Amino acid sequence: MYTGVHMNAYLYQYIIATPILALQIALGILIILIITGRGKKIQQHFSNNGMIYGLVVAIAAMVGSLGFSEFYHFPPCKLCWIQRIFHYPHVILFAVALYYKDTRVWMYSIWLASIGFIVAGYQVLIQFNPTFAESSVCSIVPAAESCSDILTQSYGYLSIPVMSLSLFTTLIILFILQKQKAS
Repeated sequence: MYTGVHMNAYLYQYIIATPILALQIALGILIILIITGRGKKIQQHFSNNGMIYGLVVAIAAMVGSLGFSEFYHFPPCKLCWIQRIFHYPHVILFAVALYYKDTRVWMYSIWLASIGFIVAGYQVLIQFNPTFAESSVCSIVPAAESCSDILTQSYGYLSIPVMSLSLFTTLIILFILQKQKAS
């Protein structure tokens, strides 16, 4: 049974995970609509407002990760730190790009999001596959926390790296929609 701060951390994980779950469902629907050619208006909306959504995703990643580590004292592992390196600059990039209406931001964002996606994907793999965890980078390099530890898990699968992977995926899809708009 959870008490005190643990109850708050438990609630916080669901406050963070529920929008991620909704985002995953929305991304799935969006991809299906795009593939079937039925989502032109929705696709146009995301193309026109992609930088705003990019900024929202970046802020969510920052608030979510800092909430877990700074407020609830969940120590981030090495791979979590690396993912933060690729999430956090998006806040500044998209804020400045929105101010100047500079769509070139996507050329910077895609590199950060793609590398972050690979790191997050790798961490998800070692979290949910113990065989990979034994031979992972994190087992070779001692860290304060093991990268395969699951500190929080909502809805049966939404760990912190899964949430991070979802946000990187969103940025990549927004980039693709921007490229289609430019074409």
